[in-house]
Amino acid sequence: MEVFSQFALIFMLCMLGLSILGITIFGLKNVITQKHKIQQIVFFFIPLLVFIVAYLITGNVGISAIYTLLIMLALKFLGILISGSRSLISNF
Repeated sequence: MEVFSQFALIFMLCMLGLSILGITIFGLKNVITQKHKIQQIVFFFIPLLVFIVAYLITGNVGISAIYTLLIMLALKFLGILISGSRSLISNF
């Protein structure tokens, strides 16, 4: 079972790398054709930066991936909370 877990983790990292490469290429294409602003494309790299920082702290890819997931979920929750609060305040 441990071998399967390692294989799944390696497969996930390969798919993540391919996804990042594809999004980067098409993002650059859209920036060049001015379909998107550069800020929208840079916003995509936040999870990658979180992963790199987590990896530098822990030194373990698997734990870094889990920390990245948890941190991004927390950021998502904060974003929803802040945008909901802002719309609630603006209704008064």
